[in-house]
Amino acid sequence: MKTMDDITSTPDSHASDLPLARCWFCAGPTSATCDCQRPYCADHQFGGFCLVCALSLGVFERTFETETVSGLIMVSLCAAANDPYIVIPLGLTGIKSLPLSSVEKLVGAVIKLMSSEDVAVVERASAVLAATTNSWPTLDPSALTQNKYGASLLVTDQVRRWLLDILKQSRVRARESIALAILDKLRTADFRDLYPGIEENLKLLSCSNNVTRVRATFEALMDFYPSYSHLANEMCELMVYEDYANRARGAAATLERIYGPLLKHSPILARMLKKGTWLSNQTRYEEWYYGQEEPV
Repeated sequence: MKTMDDITSTPDSHASDLPLARCWFCAGPTSATCDCQRPYCADHQFGGFCLVCALSLGVFERTFETETVSGLIMVSLCAAANDPYIVIPLGLTGIKSLPLSSVEKLVGAVIKLMSSEDVAVVERASAVLAATTNSWPTLDPSALTQNKYGASLLVTDQVRRWLLDILKQSRVRARESIALAILDKLRTADFRDLYPGIEENLKLLSCSNNVTRVRATFEALMDFYPSYSHLANEMCELMVYEDYANRARGAAATLERIYGPLLKHSPILARMLKKGTWLSNQTRYEEWYYGQEEPV
């Protein structure tokens, strides 16, 4: 497994690998150099900063624009997946994809932001990284490939480890916004294997099997829950229900195998599942918990 240092090396070390006139992101011709010394092209800057600095400094927020870093990462992963049926969101159809080596480098830069002491920077970076744990749908009509693969970086050890570590550190009220930013995307995270075209060509990010990633994610939830945030607790409950009930995202069968029917082998997860079912689906609650009152 690659270490964090392998994918979070400094901008200077990456910039030195390329001629000065090459963009840090895509290796194309550069238009300027950011204050952080990353050269960038016109496609990979925002407000006079490279995309990484624009994210960390909150430039997107100040101009009421949606950050484009997570979209760039996902567009690039989907291009590497080689699935022509992936549905790319309309607002991202014009984005030019990066090679996987640049995606890994960009992911490493976002991970490095998560070690900041500034809560706002950690929140922005966490939101971007959490967004990469979701896959875009595919309309592939082939029954041989349908629903087997995704483009979610939750599969990768480094992304999952950082998100879960930051989540566990965010049980306190002062970091509630960080926990909510992570849980917002983890609720719909994709646990399926990466498309072979992505996984086979990763050099720095490493992948684990389904049991490992499911166990790590839900044990981190157990460490986090309950927190001081009622909203965060409710999001955890909904996440457990949705992953247990939804067989398409790749966690349900493994959850049942590890923790038993209705997750009864884990009192904490079983409690979250029960409350999440009550919140989400009253009909199913009657089926699974017949005759039982609202959980407290």
